[in-house]
Amino acid sequence: MPYVVRDGEGNVRAVFDTPVEGAEEVAPDDPGLAAFVNQNAQTGMVLDEWVESDLALVRVVEDVVEVLIDKGVFMFNELPAGAQKKLNTRRGRRKEMDLMESLFGEMALPEDEDPSG
Repeated sequence: MPYVVRDGEGNVRAVFDTPVEGAEEVAPDDPGLAAFVNQNAQTGMVLDEWVESDLALVRVVEDVVEVLIDKGVFMFNELPAGAQKKLNTRRGRRKEMDLMESLFGEMALPEDEDPSG
């Protein structure tokens, strides 16, 4: 059975699988528990969208850095050592992905699988 901690208004604020101080045991079909789980699932979807956006922006920043280096605005070795290491790691991974795509093409998803999740 799940254990929940409620706020002053009776809304579930935390869920545990073992008894903890201040928590009450509730049935798995408790409406407050269901509302808490639903709310957190929606928050997770919003966070997924942010992560996806951040990953796309990382690619843009990498491309901007490459353009600035190619144009001679600054040299790669002028970047901090940590940034150089991270960019070199990403460059290597991009080359690996490019090689995989050239060998096998883009990986096709099964017809019943939606790429957006």
